[in-house]
Amino acid sequence: MSGCSGQEKTSTKVFENIALVNNIEFYNSKLDQPRFSCGFLLQFNQDTFAVTAKHLLKVIKPEEMKTLSFDNIIKSWSLYPLNRKAEVVVTDSLLNTNKREQLEDKSTFTNDWLIFSLKANHSKVKVLTARATPLVAGEKLYVVGWTRKMESGEQRVYEFEYLKTVGHRILLKEIVVPEQFGGLSGAPLVDVQGAVVGIVSNGTVDPETNKKYFSPCVLNELTSFIENYQKK
Repeated sequence: MSGCSGQEKTSTKVFENIALVNNIEFYNSKLDQPRFSCGFLLQFNQDTFAVTAKHLLKVIKPEEMKTLSFDNIIKSWSLYPLNRKAEVVVTDSLLNTNKREQLEDKSTFTNDWLIFSLKANHSKVKVLTARATPLVAGEKLYVVGWTRKMESGEQRVYEFEYLKTVGHRILLKEIVVPEQFGGLSGAPLVDVQGAVVGIVSNGTVDPETNKKYFSPCVLNELTSFIENYQKK
């Protein structure tokens, strides 16, 4: 049940264009990341936000960046589809900025998301909505994006089965996956209808079996954050 792009296996499931990659500009331009990992757009009520993974900051941050704040370090953050670089999503501000949250804190793993308000959206990607119903054991789920080694081409779709949720993590059985997952962080995890259910993060060890699984971050805390933000 897979198709091929070169030698790479991908799912036969097809989605509208939904995946983006990050373009991060620092005040120190030597640190710029013109194409770094993945992200997506999320609509909640009437507002649209850009979403990616928080742990990306731990990978690219300079030594002086200790907390969840861009002040005097990150100049701008935009996103675009890898195969249509002119379709830029320009973010306005990081909404979950928190100068009291250390990037080495456990929260970087627990609530592994960054959420941005938008200044402009020149892309044609589909804006996702969050799924409202619980996941069911064995149902098919999909990650949509590009791995680190991919420099061009259409978004790739990878296939999984839902096993269970442990804390803030969705544990998945691998069905059709890339040889290396690097670069997919921040990509959306969607159900068969294209509703987003999670954000690609890292792996988690199942406490019952001691087996490590690919485990995107749940959306619960993110949607709660948005609800509180919209009430202000």
